[in-house]
Amino acid sequence: VRKQTHLDAGSFPIIQAWDRDYYCPPEPPAPPLPLPSLTLGTVFQALSRLFQSIYGISLRAVDVAPGEVWHGDVRKFEVVDERDGLLGWIYADLFARRHKSSGAAHYTVRCSRRTDDDDEAGDMHPEGEAQHLIKISRSFEAGNRYRMPDGVFQLPVVVLLTEFSRPSLQPHGPVVLEWHEVSTLFHEMGHAMHSMIGRTEYQNVSGTRCATDFVELPSILMEHFLTSPSVLTLFGSDEKATPHTVGNHHEDPCRNIDTYGQILLAALDQIYHSPAALESGFDSTAVLSQLHSSRGLIPYVKGTSWQTQFSHLFGYGATYYSYLLDRAIASRVWQKLFVRDPLNRETGEMFRREILRHGGGEDPWMMLSSLLRAPELMGGDERAMREVGRWRIEEDVSVPGRH
Repeated sequence: VRKQTHLDAGSFPIIQAWDRDYYCPPEPPAPPLPLPSLTLGTVFQALSRLFQSIYGISLRAVDVAPGEVWHGDVRKFEVVDERDGLLGWIYADLFARRHKSSGAAHYTVRCSRRTDDDDEAGDMHPEGEAQHLIKISRSFEAGNRYRMPDGVFQLPVVVLLTEFSRPSLQPHGPVVLEWHEVSTLFHEMGHAMHSMIGRTEYQNVSGTRCATDFVELPSILMEHFLTSPSVLTLFGSDEKATPHTVGNHHEDPCRNIDTYGQILLAALDQIYHSPAALESGFDSTAVLSQLHSSRGLIPYVKGTSWQTQFSHLFGYGATYYSYLLDRAIASRVWQKLFVRDPLNRETGEMFRREILRHGGGEDPWMMLSSLLRAPELMGGDERAMREVGRWRIEEDVSVPGRH
């Protein structure tokens, strides 16, 4: 409609790839309410307050030992449960620098696992110096284990990596985050808490080591918390601070185009990881062009190969659709459990108990069915997938074609 009005055209014109930003220029995302200055300390304080409210868990900044971290920017946090004590450690490497990986990510250094049923005696009895090394190893591991009501568990260690910019005018002053950076930090912290809370028998199914279809659920749910006025009050300081508006809260009018673009990329991901990719003469760019022609809203631009810069085709091989799937599920979880009272401890404990604790150790559809009291999701069959699609139509305003 915007292009039709601009050109005074009698019919709807074709939308080209470059029209997206011209008619819907990207604006910096902003919170729905005026907030204090979003320094790193303020944001981590809000995260700790949120986790304290819903899980009884707090974040505590601690000093690092000499040689413990790989760069002076890295900060270390203890994750502490009010009942069980220390749960694990998070190392936050937040600022961009040369030779550092780009983007935002959550890395697992060590997963949680149960250890009190380990075979301590072992099946080998080395002699000499090896015995001394074994004693050192066991002593080190003992310091990273903790007795909880249901057993002794190895404590997890994770790294959060982002590429936030340092202020150029005051390099030694407090770092103030943009709203999109706050959202990124909340997203990655959702992954981190999944790892911290996970308590499974084996490390390879702990926390985020679950079915890829569901790995983004806790992180996308964390983004929903940033839409709640009651959660935004957690950014307030104990002292009087002057609130300021970071920007005008708005929704992108072209968000439907972007969602459809994600659907197209998910379809492209499936083709690239299908037997078709093994056929002689397979042309990844030709496939992208054909997909645009058959299913796309925006025509393919000749001479381009956009797929070469889309790293998720490698990292999420054949499962890029999980972002859309988990957006639908997170929306349902938010609407059914959290939206009316997002700081409710009972609701938070339910999500912790039914989802986060089990990681990949239980069937995800059974966990979701239990959490939402939705037996129709049991087993994750075709009926369950149709139900997820219905959630998107009813609850997610970003569904293409919805008016």
